[in-house]
Amino acid sequence: MSGARQFLRNHGFDTINTILLVLFSLLMIYPLYQCLIISFSSGVDIMNRGVVYLWPRVFSARSYVRVLQDEGFLLYARNSVLRTVLGAFVSVLITSMFAYAILHRKLRLRGLFAILGLITMYFNGGMIPTFIVIRDLGLYDNFLVYILPEAFNMFYVLVFLAYFKSIPDALEESALVDGASEITIYFRIMLPVIKPVVACIVLFVAVFQWSMWVDTMIYTDSESLEVLSFYFAQILIRQQFIATTVMQETDAQMTDAELQSLKEASSLTMQMATMLITVVPIMCIYPFLQKHFVKGIMIGSVKG
Repeated sequence: MSGARQFLRNHGFDTINTILLVLFSLLMIYPLYQCLIISFSSGVDIMNRGVVYLWPRVFSARSYVRVLQDEGFLLYARNSVLRTVLGAFVSVLITSMFAYAILHRKLRLRGLFAILGLITMYFNGGMIPTFIVIRDLGLYDNFLVYILPEAFNMFYVLVFLAYFKSIPDALEESALVDGASEITIYFRIMLPVIKPVVACIVLFVAVFQWSMWVDTMIYTDSESLEVLSFYFAQILIRQQFIATTVMQETDAQMTDAELQSLKEASSLTMQMATMLITVVPIMCIYPFLQKHFVKGIMIGSVKG
């Protein structure tokens, strides 16, 4: 009995903490797992017998075939990757340089620049004025419409400012004494020091750029500029329309291909498949950035 008490005294917290973390992890993982098994289920089985919980009752990969069979899929994937990579690079570069600049007291009108940046956090011109500006700048139906409008974000500037302020002034002063220019200090000293916050901002921007599709619908007209998220949205809308037509009009004039498509891939299975295809690439990025998140937590926790 005393041995059990001693074990609980020494390892009780760790044991309870481990059990709670395992249960919490299962709560987080199961919804993703259910999306996976639904996406690999037959559409007609899901419609007739309801969703599955542990394993597909009737296995079918038709939903993924429907999503990936389009001839323009590779083009849409390339556009999504390009806008994600370029968007993250440009946004991090501009916001970090802006934060580094307004941090210096010798910069003239830095207070005005900061106020103008803060205004953008609380006020927006609206869709129509934004559309007019983008059209007049020549960005309509241009790939740069994905990059330039989202290049500056004042919230990211504030995050960079907090990290820049944690860097000792002596580091920059010693570099200036050695003859380094501001550009050299920024690229060769400051950026390597703030890697953790750069990783965070890159992940934020990448998730936004990868999942964004409304700008494709509003600001582009060419099919060559479509992205995966917009393509997936079109597929879901089309599949839901077909399902609604069948349910409301029993004598609807539909082709055999449309009926077969509805039976093999319902709107729900298509939705789960497109969601997984969209989420998995972003999930694969996180392990490469995780170590920088850990380092970011430790910054400032130890004083010299």
